[in-house]
Amino acid sequence: MSIYDKKSSQRQVRGFIQTLQDIKEQISYSYFQRNYGRDELGQVTEFCKIMADVLTLPPETKIVIGKEQRYASSVQEIYEALDERHIEIVLENINRVSYKIQNPKTYIRTALYNSFFEIENISANETNVRMAEND
Repeated sequence: MSIYDKKSSQRQVRGFIQTLQDIKEQISYSYFQRNYGRDELGQVTEFCKIMADVLTLPPETKIVIGKEQRYASSVQEIYEALDERHIEIVLENINRVSYKIQNPKTYIRTALYNSFFEIENISANETNVRMAEND
């Protein structure tokens, strides 16, 4: 049994509500309470619920991320690394969407997953822009 399998088993025992509380702590939910309006806070709450749902799945469960089937254990590993910066990226990106999202839960799962990989590119781009402005 891998470390992720053990973590998942522990999460299932603790349950959804405790996992949801842990996620809110992980992403600094209080930051969103202080800095965002009611609508955005509602969205962040929904993101947390979706994360808790995934984190309490058995690790061998397959879920759809970006039209691909992935084991929950691999998605759980990514979700465990997310913080408020990732949630802000997802919030900003979703609020820019100008079309109807057909499957919101799957869309948000994928957006959360992808945010892990986007944050480094966003940081690098911001650095490049600042350097170009200083030239």
